[in-house]
Amino acid sequence: MPDFANHVIGTVRTVGSASVTVRLSEDALATPGLASRYRIGGTLKLPVEGSLIFGTVRSVAATSEKGVDLTVDFLGERTEGTFSRGVRHFPMPGTEVLTTDDDDLAAVYAPTSDRTVRIGTVFPSDTLAAGIDAEAMLSRHFAILGSTGTGKSTTTALIIHRLVEANPNAHIVILDPHNEYERAFQTNGVHVTTENLSIPYWLMNFEEHVELLIGRNTEGREAEIDILKRCLLDARKKSSATVGASRLTVDTPIPYKLTDLLARLDEELGRLDKAENVRPFLRLKLKIEELRTDQRYAFMFSGLLMQDNLASLVAKLMRFPVDGRPVSTLDLSGVPSDIVDVVVSLLSRLVFDFSMWSRSQRQARPVLLVCEEAHRYVPNAETETRIQSARKSLERIAKEGRKYGVSLGLVSQRPSDLSEAVLSQCGTILSMRMNNDRDRAFVTASMPEGSESFLASLPTLQNRECIIAGEGAPCPMRVRLDFLEEALRPASDDPRFTESWRQDIDCLDELVNDTIRNWRRGVR
Repeated sequence: MPDFANHVIGTVRTVGSASVTVRLSEDALATPGLASRYRIGGTLKLPVEGSLIFGTVRSVAATSEKGVDLTVDFLGERTEGTFSRGVRHFPMPGTEVLTTDDDDLAAVYAPTSDRTVRIGTVFPSDTLAAGIDAEAMLSRHFAILGSTGTGKSTTTALIIHRLVEANPNAHIVILDPHNEYERAFQTNGVHVTTENLSIPYWLMNFEEHVELLIGRNTEGREAEIDILKRCLLDARKKSSATVGASRLTVDTPIPYKLTDLLARLDEELGRLDKAENVRPFLRLKLKIEELRTDQRYAFMFSGLLMQDNLASLVAKLMRFPVDGRPVSTLDLSGVPSDIVDVVVSLLSRLVFDFSMWSRSQRQARPVLLVCEEAHRYVPNAETETRIQSARKSLERIAKEGRKYGVSLGLVSQRPSDLSEAVLSQCGTILSMRMNNDRDRAFVTASMPEGSESFLASLPTLQNRECIIAGEGAPCPMRVRLDFLEEALRPASDDPRFTESWRQDIDCLDELVNDTIRNWRRGVR
């Protein structure tokens, strides 16, 4: 079976700044099997002034003269064996158009580098390796987007496994809202839950204190904020001598006792002589007492957390030392919904602040922070309903993280609900199948680069396929992702309705009673 490499299939009719129109020759139309090389998504080349211009087929249309025209979007130019994005020498009408060979495709889609990690094969080939430049992807952030069920979590796991294989001393933190990733990283990761991680309340900055203790749009809010600021600063000052802080602010991560904060509130309350001024103090005291006694918040407000455990928290969260397990997965499913934004803000800010203050250290190490369900924590302005301290923390990483060695990976099924400011900072985007028109349009507008031929295929991508564009890819490409064995995949499989409904329940009491017991204990 001929492979039709370097076969002339037609000539250029019209030339634009980003694409050309190609008229197929009668020979190309009549040759059996050749059509597979110029179908939508195929890669073609045009020899121009000693260079080769490469492009992908965006559309195929019949003409009034019973011919066939292709619209081919430019990918880049190969000169003296080296491929680069962008076109310097444009073709003229009449230029011959040829099919590509394996050497061409390898130069365009699979340049060799010690920084490249393989994640699949280039469409439509089954052998040409598709890789991502890890350094370029991590230094400019990345996003993995796609509709539900298209394989985003598995793709995320695949990329992290390949990064860890190539870089065994990496430091990777995954914010996991559904406890999906524990199974995927059992052999090379540490699973962290509210049961085995103590997050100290005093590590919150002032904005996070306000979001947790006061909230938004509450009556008398400004008075409560002013009171909280004064009392919190005094409580921190009382403990500052033990940690040697010279420049103390309300945000300085110094341990303080909740009893000291309450005592300062009582002290100011005792000075008041008007009943109407008492309400802000009482609301603050009530909220603090509620957090202290509610067992749902014990991982933050337990009495044991008044000790300075910041060093152990950083070491466990960011994997210092790595000890053969460079990935930490943070299970957020056990965090109460009314506090999860504050927890995400605190953890992501902890990663950023530690990296920022450690840059002067000789052994400082970069960190990758992966945020699943990113649209929940960094929503766009239209969907914002709270103060969103989490959004501000993640936006800061997106804008400034690369200066201090913090890479951000966003995973989302609703890209149109994501903050545009954050997504625009992602230099590499991996997009799975998109069924929603609004999401598709948003991804198209957010792509760092990409020809229409690739973006137009978003609704027709199969599972385990994605479009990659941006800094981490040599050029926009459609990729068939490598198969990841089940033991390395996240636990994100959907329940099988019809299969389950064909079988009766063997032990009904066990199902109901055990479920209710776990429900009441808060253990999944």
